[in-house]
Amino acid sequence: MSINKQIIVIISFLLIITPYALGHVMGENLQNFQYNAELVPVAPIVDGYLDDPVWEKAIPGKLEQDLVTGERRPESSDFTGSFAAVWRNGFLYMAVKLIDDQIETRQKKLLRQDHLIIYLDPHHSGLKEDMYRFEIPIGNRAGVLKSPLTRVEWGNDGQTCELSFRLDNIASKGNTVGFAIAYNDVDDGQLQHKITWAPEGYTEEYEYIADLVFTAKIEPNKQQKLIQWGRIKSLY
Repeated sequence: MSINKQIIVIISFLLIITPYALGHVMGENLQNFQYNAELVPVAPIVDGYLDDPVWEKAIPGKLEQDLVTGERRPESSDFTGSFAAVWRNGFLYMAVKLIDDQIETRQKKLLRQDHLIIYLDPHHSGLKEDMYRFEIPIGNRAGVLKSPLTRVEWGNDGQTCELSFRLDNIASKGNTVGFAIAYNDVDDGQLQHKITWAPEGYTEEYEYIADLVFTAKIEPNKQQKLIQWGRIKSLY
């Protein structure tokens, strides 16, 4: 192969991988910052209460990164939050646990209420895009659900939440979607903090979101593979 052809091949390769590489959020030691959602044998019941056995084993991600200052927030009575995610039969299930000393739900405008912000990008563009942004007020059911979000339920006076996302074949072992979760802490109608799951130094100006990877230590049996999507939809 000539020198010119080698150069063309190298440039083409870099053009292919660069958008994907830039879309990654990097943590310590320049490692990709990601959450691994594990395949579970039985899907959780989306009722807002985190009493399903799957949540006992799921690894939590902590909401501790301040989006304004870029610094880590220590756990406190003012706010502590975490989430976990698992998947089953084409659905991604998410659990959120919050401890907030003052939950604001009385205001009419969402920006003056405590609320979750979730990005879930099935196409893995790696960027924050409004079409994949879900704003969820604390303690209230979402109004008209936007695909792929299919259900939101709160429990324990707004301290726990369960959500489900229908992703069909995207929710498969080894696949990756773009993902981010944050909490806007509002007291007396005024925004106090924006807290997210992200590596230290990450701020709201950063346009990329992290990865959520579908992992599996168990494999579905033949009978489970034959479950009809209509049956699944009726259950969730």
